[in-house]
Amino acid sequence: MSVVRSVPLARPVTGSPARRTPAKHERALDGATVVFDLDGTLVDTAPDLTGALNHCLASAGLSATTLESVRPQAGHGARAMLTAAYMRADRPLGDAELTKQTARFLAYYGDHIAVSSTLFPGALATLDRMADAGATLAVCTNKTEALAIRLLRELRLADRFAAICGADTFIARKPDPVHLSGTIALAGGRIDCAVMIGDTDTDIEAAKRLGLPSILLGFGYDADRIAREKATTVVSHFDEIDVALVDRLIR
Repeated sequence: MSVVRSVPLARPVTGSPARRTPAKHERALDGATVVFDLDGTLVDTAPDLTGALNHCLASAGLSATTLESVRPQAGHGARAMLTAAYMRADRPLGDAELTKQTARFLAYYGDHIAVSSTLFPGALATLDRMADAGATLAVCTNKTEALAIRLLRELRLADRFAAICGADTFIARKPDPVHLSGTIALAGGRIDCAVMIGDTDTDIEAAKRLGLPSILLGFGYDADRIAREKATTVVSHFDEIDVALVDRLIR
């Protein structure tokens, strides 16, 4: 597997002024930071994750699993997907085999990261709307930083984000708020003028711990009852995330 060097995509801005009401000539979201989760939020990565999982299952002499079975765990990482697949096969999975299979999964996935992965409907238009309104965009994902950057580069989206921060970028990952606060800082933003958009309780809990408003995508991989109850708002399609909604949440 080729190695993508992990580098920050933006430098923090220091000396940010206190929050103020935008003047009429300013764009509505000037000064705002809109943070997106990746898997199950911006990109439907489940098909390629399923391919990597089935590669591992075949190496263990197990039958292939289905995309529908993988989707609920697709945003929780390789170990969770492997554990769930072995449970469905009614086969014990020890620590040593899990470690070996996780390495196999990541190697295969890294080489097949954007074969069938696609943006969710309306995602690209939403990125355009937010940027056109003056918002800074960032990604905060529990994927490793290198894989997140690689995926977004393959999809020709990386340049849209001021920061792409993964599970290994900081000392902790979502739902620990240090992951989300660090992403906002690296993007040059401020915590008092940001919103988190995600599809699982992990995303929504991170925002809650940081005191940020959150938008839950109800169509995502694991938008369960707990996440819906915690989220500031829930949408069923990206088209519902307009400038007025984001402005109302963060201002």
